[in-house]
Amino acid sequence: MKMRIVSKYLSQIKTAIMGQFRLLSFSGNLYNLKSDAFYLSDEESKQLLYRLKSWPEIKELIILSIPERTEIIYFSDLDLEDRIFEAITEATLSGGVPIKNEFHQTSDEEKLLVHLSELCFGVQSSNYGSTPLFPRFIQAYNLALENGMVGEYLKTWWNNLMATNKRIKEQVDYQLPNFSITYTVSDLITELVKSLKHPKIAILGFNALSKRIYKNLTNKGFNKITIVDRSIASFSTLADIDLNSFIFEPISEVENVINENDILISTLENSLQILDPAYFQKEFNTTKIFIDLSIKNNLATIFNDNQQVIPFNLTDIYKIVEQKMEINKKWLKKAKPIISEMNLIFFEWIDDKKGQEMLTIANELLGKNIQNSQYTKVLIADEPTFKTVMFDNRIINMLLKKSIAKIKSNAQYKDIINYDRIVNDFYQYN
Repeated sequence: MKMRIVSKYLSQIKTAIMGQFRLLSFSGNLYNLKSDAFYLSDEESKQLLYRLKSWPEIKELIILSIPERTEIIYFSDLDLEDRIFEAITEATLSGGVPIKNEFHQTSDEEKLLVHLSELCFGVQSSNYGSTPLFPRFIQAYNLALENGMVGEYLKTWWNNLMATNKRIKEQVDYQLPNFSITYTVSDLITELVKSLKHPKIAILGFNALSKRIYKNLTNKGFNKITIVDRSIASFSTLADIDLNSFIFEPISEVENVINENDILISTLENSLQILDPAYFQKEFNTTKIFIDLSIKNNLATIFNDNQQVIPFNLTDIYKIVEQKMEINKKWLKKAKPIISEMNLIFFEWIDDKKGQEMLTIANELLGKNIQNSQYTKVLIADEPTFKTVMFDNRIINMLLKKSIAKIKSNAQYKDIINYDRIVNDFYQYN
């Protein structure tokens, strides 16, 4: 009958301590040229956070969404994947939400936290040379903090990330490995315009790739960028603040755009049909830099050896990326072990924290339930020879504490959270 009492306690403990980190994730294709690539604007992220904040099931929450990916990390007793997807659909003002099975949820705390920390510092082995998202994590965390969605767990995890960042800066020759095409192009432009007082920039074609380049350039302080596209409809997904930062020109005005701008960035896959060679067979007032990011085009014939046009294509960009990768291999070798070590410190904290919560709740349940007369009757009826022993609360208290301590010492919290596992282990130890 001891087992029946303890089983009831363990069932109550299980109900009380199921809270954990969960992650709903969507990853976009960095090289996807479709114009409808999904991500939440800043305003849409805020609206989604406000809505999820009202759900009592979610105790802590951070929402990160950029063109490359969307990460929603929440602390809850329940798996809320379906409801959160519905909330995302309702919060997305522009529509175009991917189908549900393109979002992936994991409740494996260690796996998802390793994934997020590697994203944060740009060291994911599956995507060598990924862009570190630490600045965007800071923005997402601050938004959550302002709205009261940061509790003890997220605060401790965040402090661990800040400590990791500090260690990397102190122990490694710190260099952000911005290896993506979009960041490489924006870095290249930043260098090229240093000799220009008032550089004029134009983007030809507005798809997913050029949107990211545009966003990176505006983040670097460039504004009034001219964007050429067939229709203004493709700009509907931009936030209001972005709509005031560019000048729209239709395809029919592309020749004038070429004449008036210093740096031209093209993502047009059909540029040979749009860019007439005659547009470049003339003298310009200034030297033009033409960056062609199309996959299939060969614009050498269009430029016709015009010495005033300095061309770059994808091959040139990849060469720059390869040079960056070589430079940062040493950085990655030094940084990744530090990140792994700091993750381990947080995992130990969270295991200990949840283990202590488990013991606290067990003690509270013992205090509340041990005097319940139904247990006494069961014990007297089925095991009268143990009546005097089982009346002593200290015996049951000691037995349960000893069992939980043994189980906790031999398994991490994520393993003993399973009710059947903990009951079986209790039988084994007693």
